Order: sequence, then C-alpha cells, then structure tokens
Amino acid sequence: MASFGWKRKIGEKVSKATSQQFEAEAADEKDAAENEDGSWVHASKRRKETLQEGCKQKSKQLKDEGASLQYMQQKWLLSVTHTHGSLGKL
Repeated sequence: MASFGWKRKIGEKVSKATSQQFEAEAADEKDAAENEDGSWVHASKRRKETLQEGCKQKSKQLKDEGASLQYMQQKWLLSVTHTHGSLGKL
C-alpha cells in the first residue's frame, strides 16, 4: 500500500517577498473569517432579541385576554345565579 507524506526540503530557499506576501494573505483571510463570525453572532443576538420581544407581547396579549374572559365569566355566573336562584337548578 502506498503512503503519502509531506516533508520540507532542508536548505530550500524561499524569497522574503514571497514569504511576507503569504503571511499577509494568511492574516487577511484570518481577519475576514473573524469578521464573518462576528457578524453572524451579532445577527443571531438581534434575532433572539426580536423573538423575545415578540414573545413578551404575545404573553401580555394572552394574559389580558384571559383576564377579560375571567371577568366575563364571573359576570355571567352572577347573572345566572341571580336569575335562577342557584346553579343547582340549571
């Protein structure tokens, strides 16, 4: 079975300009990757905040509806008990 390996040749000369250019490109790619990660995190946080605000509004709406329905039920029960005398006769 054949195997593959990578070895650096000792004594191989690489020009400083090529080396510096490679390092600069690697640094630019690293910065670009960090910026992409940062914008993704911020977008995720904004989306989460928006969803939480929507949930708070929905929760408040449901609480208000529940309180309103409870009040209406109490009024209905009072009107029924006054009309019929007690709930047992319904």
